[in-house]
Amino acid sequence: MSNRLLLIVVLLSSLGLTACKISTEPTTPEPLVASVETPNEAAPSDMDDPAVWVAAERQRSMVIAAAKEGGWRVYDLEGKALQQFVPGVDSKGKPLNRFNNVDVQYNFNLNGRRVDLAVFSDRRQDRLAIYKIDRDDPRGPLVNVTSPEISRLFPTRPNPDDRSKTVANAEDGKNTAYGLALWRDRSNDRLYALVNQNNEAIIDQWELVARPDNTVSARPVKKWQFAYQYKGQDLTQKSETDPQKDFSPQFEGMVVDQQTGILYAGQEDVGIWRVNLKTGVAEGKPFYETRTFDPHSRIARDVEGLTIWYGRDGRGYLLASSQGKAHGKVPNPTPGLDNTFAVFMREGDNAPIGSFSIGANRGLGIDAVQESDGADISTVALPGFPFGVLITQDGYNDDLNHLDGTVKATNLKFTPWQRVANSFSKALSTDSNYDPRNP
Repeated sequence: MSNRLLLIVVLLSSLGLTACKISTEPTTPEPLVASVETPNEAAPSDMDDPAVWVAAERQRSMVIAAAKEGGWRVYDLEGKALQQFVPGVDSKGKPLNRFNNVDVQYNFNLNGRRVDLAVFSDRRQDRLAIYKIDRDDPRGPLVNVTSPEISRLFPTRPNPDDRSKTVANAEDGKNTAYGLALWRDRSNDRLYALVNQNNEAIIDQWELVARPDNTVSARPVKKWQFAYQYKGQDLTQKSETDPQKDFSPQFEGMVVDQQTGILYAGQEDVGIWRVNLKTGVAEGKPFYETRTFDPHSRIARDVEGLTIWYGRDGRGYLLASSQGKAHGKVPNPTPGLDNTFAVFMREGDNAPIGSFSIGANRGLGIDAVQESDGADISTVALPGFPFGVLITQDGYNDDLNHLDGTVKATNLKFTPWQRVANSFSKALSTDSNYDPRNP
């Protein structure tokens, strides 16, 4: 203690006052680390995309996740497994389902009953897999309500020789259902699924439709086909030896702003596009490019999980995972910006704010997040997460094998939103009154 500080304490004592504890240590934000993680998923399971379901009784809220060929999982807010689905296999031992992405929506009109739904994209079946969410159902909390008559999502694909025409699409999981996001249009009380096509620059809109037998089907509404070239680069170019010459036109990560009806869609190698679902108009170019096309970009190929934190009065933040292909055989052209999440303003032109990464929580034995694929945010205060929570897929659980691209060990990490907010020099907002049931 310095002489000056000691003198102050003595003077306060002589006046009969109690001196408060005075710290000379600098104040720093809480470290940006996760506070919860789910059990490890090893091959053939591969955790991919999470979605937070907010229950009316907040403590009963859950995280629902797609685990690809491992099926799907449901966790409570402490990361404990509540339910799982493991697919059967065909005659060759190959899983019959490959669940790629998942999203949740509330208050779907199922023949006069309002139910919440979790919807998966099934890449192997090329269909939507639709589940009713009910914590009180003894079969649940997820109960399959997919209509047995639901149609394929992508029975055709663009003809590679003339993309103004189509050809029949094999049901082999190669050019089938991939990324998914849901949107409930409050103006007509209809629920839509936005699904993109693997290996193609295609996004389709489907309306979910209740059937008389209380199952749910879907009907096609609209298709957007984007360019297969960007700034002179052929997005179908392939190379087994030079990753800088290996491209894909496909989208995956998507999120819909439930208040504005704007779809944000990540074309993995190119950038983030905006589509106005109310008008059906897609902008002519992405509003933010990857580093391949903008050397100053905070997103490396490939851009992945997109999610939104909703603030008051239309404010908030759009987050995007810079998965980056930073490990293994693919070089990292700009060290320090991969394994990160880029943050944009939600309002206006989505101006970029900065980036953050999620480090290891040594105290709880939770490792860092690398090459995150899917992500989701609950803006609602939940037990253990008073300002909301960011759920991220971790592509290298336990940081195994020096992150060399060969280990299939994945899981989910739960990070309190205030840790994300406080990691910026000018803290992000934690003030929200958003209700996902009535956005």
